[in-house]
Amino acid sequence: MLAAGEPKPVFESAYGALLESVDPEAALVAAVRRAVAQPGNVWRRLLEPVTGVRTQAEYLAQVRCTLDARAQTQDWRRRAKFWKRAATEEGRHGETVTPSVSAISAVVDVLPRERRERVEEMLGR
Repeated sequence: MLAAGEPKPVFESAYGALLESVDPEAALVAAVRRAVAQPGNVWRRLLEPVTGVRTQAEYLAQVRCTLDARAQTQDWRRRAKFWKRAATEEGRHGETVTPSVSAISAVVDVLPRERRERVEEMLGR
């Protein structure tokens, strides 16, 4: 790769560090960081949109997004708290089946004799 035309300072630098027994990943990251620090370098043009300065509008949009997510989370917690309180309040909903595994396993569905016989016939008993 190094012999494929024009000089490649990032790869040459990383390769030199590899020869000195530096960790390959650390050598490459260090070489890219040095290249990004040089104005006009291709690595700087490539990475600046990702690591560069953010405008005030971009920053505010991200803050707004974060605050909206927090508000939605709080809203869902309030709703869950309301329905949990309503379900346990004064035993009004004592017979209500909930999606709780423990509550569903306690429900016994009694079939009338006729229907039970038909079910048994269908199952071949």
